[in-house]
Amino acid sequence: MKKFSYSLQKILDLRNFELDQAQMELGRVNAQIANVNNQLKAVAAQKFNATKAADSTNDFSLHVQTQDFFIYLDQRKDALLAELVQLEMIAEQKREVVREAMKKVKVLEKLKEKKYEAWKNEYQHQEEIASDDVVTSQSFQKVMSKETVTSS
Repeated sequence: MKKFSYSLQKILDLRNFELDQAQMELGRVNAQIANVNNQLKAVAAQKFNATKAADSTNDFSLHVQTQDFFIYLDQRKDALLAELVQLEMIAEQKREVVREAMKKVKVLEKLKEKKYEAWKNEYQHQEEIASDDVVTSQSFQKVMSKETVTSS
């Protein structure tokens, strides 16, 4: 009997490729989200350091500069938060694409498993038939050889 061959293997390979691509795109978006989060942390650290520096001095011009810097940091934070919201929406879309790609792969993999099990059962059935034929043939030869000995 011929070896197992899955007729939809090329389609399964294509679906796996599409899944890999979707996962890479999601990874890129997640990396961008991590980058924006790191920038937000940096803004918070800058604000903390500026507050600490301003509190340690009585120089009025430094306080004014610190307030201007806070305004800049708040604008930067707002821009980063807006970017983060957009990236989160894109990430959710990418997650959905990954989920759909995974479903398509799983369907084909389950079908492949079922076809393999059917092939394996058929193969075992053919093996049983072949071994039954061998046993039957050997038994027949023994019977024939006994009849030949007794008739002589």
